[in-house]
Amino acid sequence: MTKTVTVNDIVLLLQEVAPPQLAEEWDNVGLMLGRGNKPVHKILLALDMTAETVAQAIDCKADLLVTHHPAIFKRLPSLTDGSWQQELLLQLAEHGIAVYSAHTNLDAVAGGVNDCLARHLGLEDADVLDNTQGLVRIGRLPKPCSLNDFAEHVKKVLHADYVVIGDAKRMVHKVALCGGAGSDFIDAALANNVDTFVTGDVKYHEAQRAVFSGMNLLDAGHQCTEWPVLDDLADRLSLRFTDKNWNVILKVAKETLLLKHL
Repeated sequence: MTKTVTVNDIVLLLQEVAPPQLAEEWDNVGLMLGRGNKPVHKILLALDMTAETVAQAIDCKADLLVTHHPAIFKRLPSLTDGSWQQELLLQLAEHGIAVYSAHTNLDAVAGGVNDCLARHLGLEDADVLDNTQGLVRIGRLPKPCSLNDFAEHVKKVLHADYVVIGDAKRMVHKVALCGGAGSDFIDAALANNVDTFVTGDVKYHEAQRAVFSGMNLLDAGHQCTEWPVLDDLADRLSLRFTDKNWNVILKVAKETLLLKHL
């Protein structure tokens, strides 16, 4: 007899894949919305809870939306249609769709966001960079190349609309990376004599600190550096479902790039 899979069952499995204790103290992860005993037949995976992904969840009759970025990050004093975020939460609740979010715990865990990014970029022997809470990986390219060639490779592999480079006039070989917004770790990368740091959301003065200190910088955007984990997570969860004989369908949302280059 096939087991009736519930939200609670999926939550326990997701906690095994990305343990909540790995999340940063400031983060908010876990079940954001929904009843734990609700049966789950279909799950939609996405980076974000947006009008686009919520519409897809409703259209495909998903029972659970799993996001990387927290659907609820800061405390909500109320739940009304007064903001875009609350409006989306209301729509999900009205359609009986639960929401679970795994953020910095999915960034830090082995096989998570940053390991997937390192694999996609072709880094060898990628490992956790010390003093980065497990949020940065460091590895080497099989063969050194120019920053321009590496940037074209990153752009192609991540299907990025554009990338931004800060050229410290060094060949690319020893690379550190942090999916999403990782400029807080520029100093840690510099301390490990990294020649190139890949991340997203880099500000001007942060770029100055990196480049003028002798380290190439490559900003491939927040979304593009995190997207690779979604297909990988879908594959891993599907295997677990098969092992458990759970009849649950997984879909990966189609998300539009928010910031584009004209």
